[in-house]
Amino acid sequence: MTLFLASVRDAGEAEMAMTAGADIIDLKDPHSGALGALNLKTIASCVRSIARRAPVSATVGDLPLDCETIRDAMLATAASGVDYVKLGLFPGGDARACLRLLEAERSRVRLILVLFADALPDFDAVGEAARIGASGVMLDTAGKAGGSLLDHLSLDTLARFVDAAKAEGLTVGLAGSLKASDVPKLLTLGPDLLGFRSALCRSRVRAQPLDPLACAAIRALIPQPPVALPKANLADLAPQALY
Repeated sequence: MTLFLASVRDAGEAEMAMTAGADIIDLKDPHSGALGALNLKTIASCVRSIARRAPVSATVGDLPLDCETIRDAMLATAASGVDYVKLGLFPGGDARACLRLLEAERSRVRLILVLFADALPDFDAVGEAARIGASGVMLDTAGKAGGSLLDHLSLDTLARFVDAAKAEGLTVGLAGSLKASDVPKLLTLGPDLLGFRSALCRSRVRAQPLDPLACAAIRALIPQPPVALPKANLADLAPQALY
């Protein structure tokens, strides 16, 4: 079962996405980069508004891989009440040192590592994510003007990523300027979730507000979890109890 993740920037968009049937709410600021972070007050407000009706993730921002900066941002974001914290492995810095430091925080932060399809991703990070106790991994795109995920990586390569993550017991997600036409192809790979922002927005522009009709159109393309399954049990659909 593949779940529908909607990236939103405030409580109003979160409500719209949930009304359209999004399984997971992801909090980020589309004006601040690929994984732009909302301020902590906004994140906490969204968490209160969502009120456990859907699992919530949030990004820490497009941060350089400075170990202390990353750890502080991760802990602060986790303390805002989200279920999962997303960290992008941007080029530069010492990714392995940062991950070693985060391993010590595994009891305080449920971590999703994000690799970037347009930045020569190192799939060895999948094994590293499992080793440090991360909950999952995702592929995304860092440059939102450079095409979608499938413009950067072939279906065969994406299949290898999905299979590698599942072999490690990790939840695995695919995102990156995904279009409606990408969904049927990506569903064949069996990811645990597909993430969207641009495809849900007015004129399909990620900085624009969500469009309820666009949200509903994406929902219609992804088979829904069984009607009888409450949101609290969505964890049963994916490894490592993600969402």
